[in-house]
Amino acid sequence: MTKRNARGVERRGLVLRAAVTVVARGGAAMLTHRAAATEADVSLASVTYHFPSSDDLRRATLAFAADEIGLAFAASFECDGDHAAIIEDLARRWRDLGMTHRESFITLFSLLVEALHDPDLRSDVDGLHAFPIKTLTDEGISSSTADALVGSLVGLALIALARNRPEEALDQFDQSVMALLAAFGRNYD
Repeated sequence: MTKRNARGVERRGLVLRAAVTVVARGGAAMLTHRAAATEADVSLASVTYHFPSSDDLRRATLAFAADEIGLAFAASFECDGDHAAIIEDLARRWRDLGMTHRESFITLFSLLVEALHDPDLRSDVDGLHAFPIKTLTDEGISSSTADALVGSLVGLALIALARNRPEEALDQFDQSVMALLAAFGRNYD
């Protein structure tokens, strides 16, 4: 890779990280080329060079945030086929990711809501939702159980992130996940 290409890749990443911050702070409606440029402390021309349209910027931001979260899910489960342990591990990962990658989680949720109004984002949302479900089904958990669990964790995380006090949100998330896992019982097939 040439030095110029390396700078371009670095600049693109800087803009996307800034776009995630913009969305996490003010919602998807706040994401503009100008807002990303200001947050990244780069020229407006630099942002429009990498992302010619607003749709390009939104889709790339969604993909960037999803990739950051997805990498943490890519690690395999080491639960020797114990479905209860796998589901508990998934819930723990979801919680830990939500706290360590809070801006990316908020960005994902903001753009998920945007997908309700923007059909162009829906295929990205489908792919994002499919990854944790596939992770569970690869471990032998039924697709309907995996779908229900992932949907529940998404909802619980969204509520937790929307709370004003993160420490209370974590406690609520933990209690809700324990209740969810108890409701699932030990039958995860």
